[in-house]
Amino acid sequence: MTYTHLRDRSFYEGIYDRTTVMSGRIDQEYFERAYHEFFRILPDEPKDSDRATLYLNLFYVVFVGNDLLDRYDMRSKRVDEMMAQDKAKDAQIATARLTNEPVCRHCGKTGLRITGKMLHHKDSLGEPEEVLFTLTCPHCKKNTACWYDGSQLERHKTYCPKCKAEMIEKDTRKEKLLTTTYTCPACGHTYKDRLDLTVKEREADSDFERDRMIYCLHDEKARQELRDGKSRYEGMAQLGREWKEKEDNKHIYDAVAALKKLKITELSTTLAPELEKADYIEFSLDRPEIGRDVTIGFSCLDSKPSRDDYDSTKILKKTISTTLEDTNWRLMSDGIHYRLGYLSGRLRAYEQEDELIKLISKHSRMRSHHQNGGNI
Repeated sequence: MTYTHLRDRSFYEGIYDRTTVMSGRIDQEYFERAYHEFFRILPDEPKDSDRATLYLNLFYVVFVGNDLLDRYDMRSKRVDEMMAQDKAKDAQIATARLTNEPVCRHCGKTGLRITGKMLHHKDSLGEPEEVLFTLTCPHCKKNTACWYDGSQLERHKTYCPKCKAEMIEKDTRKEKLLTTTYTCPACGHTYKDRLDLTVKEREADSDFERDRMIYCLHDEKARQELRDGKSRYEGMAQLGREWKEKEDNKHIYDAVAALKKLKITELSTTLAPELEKADYIEFSLDRPEIGRDVTIGFSCLDSKPSRDDYDSTKILKKTISTTLEDTNWRLMSDGIHYRLGYLSGRLRAYEQEDELIKLISKHSRMRSHHQNGGNI
């Protein structure tokens, strides 16, 4: 007989749903404890008040709903995976072949006939299962179990508890009772083990179908209500995280709010006077490039002939960076270009809040770095 693993889809759905119901019942107990604890702490709170309803709905989502929705969403995938695993096992059995001819364990003769195949752990439960062949000897009519290479299944050995010699086993069966008698050939010690082969029916679960409808979310309306509750909870949780993040980084948000958001005309009137003080004249802006970011080129002349290109570039960069420090504009990383006293470069505007936060955070780190002598 060859064992077949793959069953109808409903079989695997039943396994998955029983696990879901069991998990749901456990989670429900945690929710009910939270429910009673809420009214123990707030004994005067009306059970139908808006606050009680809000908190208890959140408790249900946290303790029960999230897991139920996850299991519902993964149900089809997990059932497919279970079926694929059993299908692979059947394919492994179907394609298995003997590479060497085995001999009968009992009479030592060959010519054994395969009567069944099954998967079995060869050495330990932690290793992958291999195909175990069951063969019947046409000479002595007894069975032998072996692996694909003809090696025989090692029988579990029992040793005498008194003298440690290997004991002889003999099985006798009466109806559904299997009795194994162990006899020591060395010291004569003997004892029996009895195994009841009666298949006990699973205790009826009278509430299973009711709970299956609840915990497996078969009711579409209930499922959608739970999704809505989860969405509200996640929205509140996100607001809470944002609030905490703003509280923890209040100094950064305050700095962002204090930044001067300069328009392009203001950019020119802000920079030109400061550059003139540093002996840079004829400052002008190019046409802005507007895409995901707003960038704009600029140029000016160094009116101090004695200043070389290195100093001219360095002083201009410092003057622009200092002037724009408390604004939303920055000098771009490609730097300043110098040719014969003519200097040019590009500026970039930061407009979105997340960009401004990064800008301020980077500035704060650089300031801290310099204050600590360059060591963070």
